[in-house]
Amino acid sequence: MRRRKLIKSIVCVILFLAIGCVVFLSQIRLEKERDRPTQEYALTSDIKDRIYRITSDNPIEVIKASNDLCCELLSFSAKNDITNGRANCVGYAQFSSAIINYAFKLNDMPYKARPIVGQVYCFGINLTALSQKILPAHHRPFFKDHDFVEVDLGDKMIYTDSSLQDLTGFTFSQCNDF
Repeated sequence: MRRRKLIKSIVCVILFLAIGCVVFLSQIRLEKERDRPTQEYALTSDIKDRIYRITSDNPIEVIKASNDLCCELLSFSAKNDITNGRANCVGYAQFSSAIINYAFKLNDMPYKARPIVGQVYCFGINLTALSQKILPAHHRPFFKDHDFVEVDLGDKMIYTDSSLQDLTGFTFSQCNDF
């Protein structure tokens, strides 16, 4: 009898935590500050072959599949070394936008993705600014802003973040209609 109660309690705690994580992560909002001046990343032929399999007439599906591929090929690191599969948010945004743009080109879509710099909010709290207050001084420059991807679909703008997706396992895309 005690064992069943213990198992029920553990299951309830796990479900509560899972639901809490989903609610927390669903409240994340990305806000653009400025464009990131970067050169477009040159994709290798192996990566282009992988992108070739991303086919859809739906640009949202192309973005989602491109982010999944980016997360599969990169892991988070403090320094960018995309050729060796490591990147920070700047590298994720640069690599993800290159993959999205190449997938759009292969699918004959007129859309454009580009890396941008912005802020991350959760429940209206600027997490980037909060990190500046609570982190040790030597870590603050690394967290002063955040890079993600802006995708112009003509009638709407999509913000998507493959680095947060890779970190949490959840897809982060936000649609801003005009």
